[in-house]
Amino acid sequence: MKVIVQGKQMRITEGLRRYAEKHVVRPLRRFYDNEAAELRVEVGRDNGNRGESKECHLTFRMPGARTIQIEESTPDVYACLELAADRLVRVAKEELRTRRTRSPPWWPKAAFRAGWSRTCRTGARSGLWSSGRRRAGAASSPGHPGLRPGRRP
Repeated sequence: MKVIVQGKQMRITEGLRRYAEKHVVRPLRRFYDNEAAELRVEVGRDNGNRGESKECHLTFRMPGARTIQIEESTPDVYACLELAADRLVRVAKEELRTRRTRSPPWWPKAAFRAGWSRTCRTGARSGLWSSGRRRAGAASSPGHPGLRPGRRP
């Protein structure tokens, strides 16, 4: 994983860089360690109406998934990094979980072209042969294309 730590309107000390490595990068590497992934940590000053505070922007790019951006603002830069890291880990785990549970994007088109039933993923063929004729004894019910009359699923 490529890690970039930058400072906006402030200097990044070695202690802050080590803190970012320990509290942001290590928790991510426990469940996702890809060389093509990129984590950008930007820490800076935020001079809003509330007075002097520090802000933290975390951008996590995962190949094959969406880019996750987290922003946090607190008076203490270390607390800001800690809160942003917790949110980033939670959102990244959720993104990876949804990415792994979704069916592959090629399933509907390839399955339809091959003549597989959309209701059954076990490999049962539908009632159509490649020439378009129905098999002898195939059910006429569109919900169960490969079942014969009188049989139960």
